[in-house]
Amino acid sequence: MTRQERALRKAVLVLAGFILLLAVVLLREWRKEQGTERDDEGEKTIAKVAGQSISLRQWQDELQKKHGDEVLLAMLNRIAVGAEAKRLGISISDQEVDRELETAASGYGSKEQYYAQMESELGLTKEEVREETAYRLTLQAVATAGIIITDKEIDEYIRQNPDRFRPVKEIGLSIIKVHTYMEAEQALDRIESGEDFAALAQEISIDEDSRIHGGRVGTVEDNDPFWPQELLKAAAGLSPGDVAGPFQVEGGYAVIQTDRVTAPPMPDDQEIRDQVRQELALEQAPPLQQVEDNLRTKYGAAIDVDKGLQD
Repeated sequence: MTRQERALRKAVLVLAGFILLLAVVLLREWRKEQGTERDDEGEKTIAKVAGQSISLRQWQDELQKKHGDEVLLAMLNRIAVGAEAKRLGISISDQEVDRELETAASGYGSKEQYYAQMESELGLTKEEVREETAYRLTLQAVATAGIIITDKEIDEYIRQNPDRFRPVKEIGLSIIKVHTYMEAEQALDRIESGEDFAALAQEISIDEDSRIHGGRVGTVEDNDPFWPQELLKAAAGLSPGDVAGPFQVEGGYAVIQTDRVTAPPMPDDQEIRDQVRQELALEQAPPLQQVEDNLRTKYGAAIDVDKGLQD
């Protein structure tokens, strides 16, 4: 599994946790009753359009109809998993959460970009992302409790995956993409004559996404399978501000500029072995959703909801 795939899997899990936050919103709004505008039936008004108002109760009912089951199950899961973790003596430290967030943010250029993405796409604050991460780590620890992974299994995995834990260089990349090799050579000449890379990208690049940002692509990993390896190898060897090319890319040729190259430190041997042990244990564990289902049953989850509110 690639780093991008692992980051995507974690983002999906965070999205599932977001449903729980809807319950928090409901509770917050429910308590903000005094001194607010109300409709003819005495309900708090939270929005208006075309002379019509939407009450807090109407909004809550819609949320409950569309997300009520998911929110309720998420709340029950938190309680049941917490109870099982306490029984097993499992606790997740701030350091473990920090390490997990470091890994999750590695494909985003910086932690700030990662948190900004989580907020813009999922509506999660930094603290809420930490809470969801801590819950996921707790659930994984509960799911893998009692599963024994031997040192021999870990050694064999590392032997078969020698590049799995090699630090991946992250390249801040900008490009100018043109149709022909000759156009790329001309772009190089203009840059070597003193023209600004970003300004030239906005003028001639045919890559629509990067052109509006002065050719800025963002952060690319040096093993990214969607980029020509020759281009990435050259980019990784450049100093900030250096230019290279032309390189053949899909749909034309590119001149590149490296803004920065960073290489995360190699994790120590014990950290690698702990990570492999956890991944191999998760492969043997039941699916995490099944673990949550089983724990709700184990701890006697009971749901008693007014069916009229769901119809």
